[in-house]
Amino acid sequence: MHILQMISKNDRYGAQRIFLDQVAVLHGMGHRITVIGCATDGYVSDSVRAMGIPYHGISWRKISDIFFLKKLIKDSGVDIIHTTLDRADYVGMLLCRLTRRPMVSTMMTLRCHHGYRIMKDVVVLSKKQQILLDSKTIWSARISVIRPGIDVQRFTHPDKERQSFWKRQLKTDNFSIIFCHVSNLLPRKAHLASLELMVACKKRGENPLLIIIGDPLKGEYYETLLRRIAELEIRDNVCFTGWTADLPEILSLSHFSTLPSDHEALGVVLMEGMAAGTPIIAREGEGGAELVDEYGSGFLYRPEEGVDILAEELLRLHRDPVRYQALSDACKKTAEEEFTLSRFGERLVALYNRCGVSSGSGAGKT
Repeated sequence: MHILQMISKNDRYGAQRIFLDQVAVLHGMGHRITVIGCATDGYVSDSVRAMGIPYHGISWRKISDIFFLKKLIKDSGVDIIHTTLDRADYVGMLLCRLTRRPMVSTMMTLRCHHGYRIMKDVVVLSKKQQILLDSKTIWSARISVIRPGIDVQRFTHPDKERQSFWKRQLKTDNFSIIFCHVSNLLPRKAHLASLELMVACKKRGENPLLIIIGDPLKGEYYETLLRRIAELEIRDNVCFTGWTADLPEILSLSHFSTLPSDHEALGVVLMEGMAAGTPIIAREGEGGAELVDEYGSGFLYRPEEGVDILAEELLRLHRDPVRYQALSDACKKTAEEEFTLSRFGERLVALYNRCGVSSGSGAGKT
């Protein structure tokens, strides 16, 4: 089938990473993909072109964009429109009406816009998002929970050379327990909770290392973190790497993956942490907590309790090598069974088929 994938931002955030994995896996399954994005240069556009997939950048503001897309859909025989992020959703709805093609939207955030009320099919990443849509009286039969896929093999088989590089760079042999917090440097990502966890571990006799992977390493929030690190006297226990593609290699050196962030739809980095065999720490009530609740893959951070109880729980596990290894293996097994890109692609295609799409069904429509 020919799938028109549309995303209205071109930067490097979780939504864009999921979108690109979606594009790649469907392309790898033999489907014809055309991508509509924002601007001609950037993270998404460059990544799509590197896959050899047609890409068109539009402004998302001009009426000429609509005429261009309507003609593209008609001339190229698009079977289904799949949109990501708000502006793409609204343009997609208009194109759905104009071209009579079915449309699917993926909800990447914990924000419900008005368009979801009239869309036929909405993909959500977590049950938390599903509950949100239900609370807005959106018909549940139109909502499909499809968690993203990840390159599981990449995380279970890290590159040995890059792994050795990071082992030297981070001096991991000097630490007794290692945590990895992967996210952009934004206040809601709750890096302060991870810093407090380091203090709690030190009080209990450990020499912990917190590896923070993400950008930007500048600005007010970054400076706030540096000041807090100094106040807590944990300068030697925290390392900022910035953004790096070597996430599997760094995770392979870690014991736990932590994402105690607020307002989190899911947290793909937690799924990646599971694939690497690191038990996870997610905030109670957020999308990532579902991975702990459903698969027993780690621990919940409860803000009202602070980090002391959490530190006791995870240190008991870490100090019991047999029990830790059992949970690590269980995390990997879950990822291999549930989170592969192939499973992700199969679930998406099954949804498209439920929408009445079959290969070539768009050809010749007006």
